[in-house]
Amino acid sequence: MRTLYILFLVALATFLMAADCSNKDSEFYNDVFVSAPNLVTIARSVIPEEQTVFVIASVNRFLSITGQNNLLDIYKTTGGAVKLNFSYELEKQNNTNWDDVTLSDNQLQIVKGEAVSGEFVDAFCVYNTANQTYESEVGITSLPAGNYRLSFGFNSDAITDIDFRSLSFNSNLFLNLKSSSVALNNQGFYLFTIQ
Repeated sequence: MRTLYILFLVALATFLMAADCSNKDSEFYNDVFVSAPNLVTIARSVIPEEQTVFVIASVNRFLSITGQNNLLDIYKTTGGAVKLNFSYELEKQNNTNWDDVTLSDNQLQIVKGEAVSGEFVDAFCVYNTANQTYESEVGITSLPAGNYRLSFGFNSDAITDIDFRSLSFNSNLFLNLKSSSVALNNQGFYLFTIQ
């Protein structure tokens, strides 16, 4: 009888654990997904000789989210994440082909935030406590003459959206933020020419 009772408890415990499990990655990884438009702009240097292209991201701590009455407080929601990560890549036209451009650190002019060069730019919007905004401004310089295109899909499936991810820690929520940009064409590229 005691063996039957123990088997019943083991079976009940197994059933309860299985019922509590989820196959959703977002629940396992503690992710939240939201969208907000136009958080990234792309600008050219005002000095023609420089021919620098700037990728500028400005994400206010308090975001208005479609369908929500209250503003989303990114800093509070993520447990104090001080950085948002996003990436972009550069390609140069070679006849009818587009070839990846590997950038070196001296080709990145970091005005705000942080960035790491390579086959793509791994950029970080750093939280500015004075204006309560996550900021990144990085110029791409010293490019040889030619036609280029910039895109934001290196680490994502998005084509015309830019994906940000909070650098949260411990068991805090990870914010996944999608943002459209008027700077991108309908294929997800910003096209420009260096003279």
